[in-house]
Amino acid sequence: MRPRNQSRKGQTILLMTVFIGFLFGMSALAFDIGFAMLVRAKLVSAVDAATMAAIRFVPQGVGPMQNAAQRTFQANLPAGLLLTKNPTITTPVLTPVNGAIEVRVTGSAEVPMFFARIFGKESLTVNAGTTTARRDRNIMLVLDYSGSVGPVLGNIKTAAKAFVNSFSDQYDNVGLAVFSRSASLYYAPQKPFTTDLNTTIDSIRQGNLTNHASGLYYAYQALLDLNDPIKNLKNNEIVFFTDGRANHFPAQFDITGAANCPGALLDTSVNPPVRYINGVYGINSGTVWSTVAPPPTIPNGNPPTTPDCAGWSNSWRQSIRPTWFPPNSLNGTVIAPLGVPLAGFKNASPPLTTLNNTRREEISANVLDNLARIVRKDATLNARIHTIGYQGTGAILTDVMQRVANCDGCPNVAAADAADPTQKKGRFVAATTADELLTAFLDVAGFIGRITK
Repeated sequence: MRPRNQSRKGQTILLMTVFIGFLFGMSALAFDIGFAMLVRAKLVSAVDAATMAAIRFVPQGVGPMQNAAQRTFQANLPAGLLLTKNPTITTPVLTPVNGAIEVRVTGSAEVPMFFARIFGKESLTVNAGTTTARRDRNIMLVLDYSGSVGPVLGNIKTAAKAFVNSFSDQYDNVGLAVFSRSASLYYAPQKPFTTDLNTTIDSIRQGNLTNHASGLYYAYQALLDLNDPIKNLKNNEIVFFTDGRANHFPAQFDITGAANCPGALLDTSVNPPVRYINGVYGINSGTVWSTVAPPPTIPNGNPPTTPDCAGWSNSWRQSIRPTWFPPNSLNGTVIAPLGVPLAGFKNASPPLTTLNNTRREEISANVLDNLARIVRKDATLNARIHTIGYQGTGAILTDVMQRVANCDGCPNVAAADAADPTQKKGRFVAATTADELLTAFLDVAGFIGRITK
């Protein structure tokens, strides 16, 4: 008969053997699970990169999206990395959600098991999926085609078409306004747009003289007129291109003393009533050019203006009103009901005894700056304005362009605008040579194309 203590020693050894085996098994399983989790973390990173790559190609369609996603995925998780087998991703899935497009990509990979093979488990499949969003855009491109851009008009057209082609025919609305002495809506924002808008850009002919504010006004008007019930949920963007100073400005002109000014309006809020016209005024002194509605067909050269008050005399120049009230939009919406002041950061405002070129340029800059502020603060659009300046026959108006864009960190932005949370930050890009125009337009397109999450 064994001694009792020997029996207990045998039981203890048996229990310890079983326990050590259990610990070894758990450790082995933990190693396999830990390795699988390591591979899955790499898979998540690769799928996330693939999703980000795919969403940038939404304008080109699912095929290019899939190609971009596959290239990026394989670069981040090639077969054999971390001993993986069959790393694959699905075709990107697009889902419209409240003015945005969500893109989802899922992926999988086989992870080899080491110690789990004891239990007949050779491999484990790990899965991951990521979703990112691209907010739909309503975009107005505004082009200066005054006489000074003539030498680079071809470059501008090439850059503008590359910009347009950066957006989606299926999800985005894109339009075009142009300006020289006056402005016109050449192409209302719509979808699809690529073919027709490229043709429209090609049809632009060189105009003369420059009226910045009218160009911005027509772009703003076009976005307000756009029949899109959820446009406040989308990214509303205006891209404004010019090569220099404005030499014409829009205003309301008192023509009470003029004998023959067709198209005159009557202001009965004052006594006696005052006759006035909406128009533009600039370096061709002595003439007020009245603005008219955008034509049904594209004109060559200048947008339509007529010298309704040719010979507007020096004695009436004191009657330029201090505030410009733009005409109603095409659907009757009143633009900027509080009006656009002609006074501003350039310290020039009517009434003026002389309208020399410097004063005209100052008023032009003030009106553009004040109108841009109204556009940015319009809660129905929450729009951003981006500016592209080209150094053509004169220096780039860096101070004006930065103020209009309200660009983040730009030194010339008004402090109050920079600190105002209701005014979004746009992008300002300067192109100093013709060869830089394409890069500048694509820079802004890339800035607009940033994903939302």
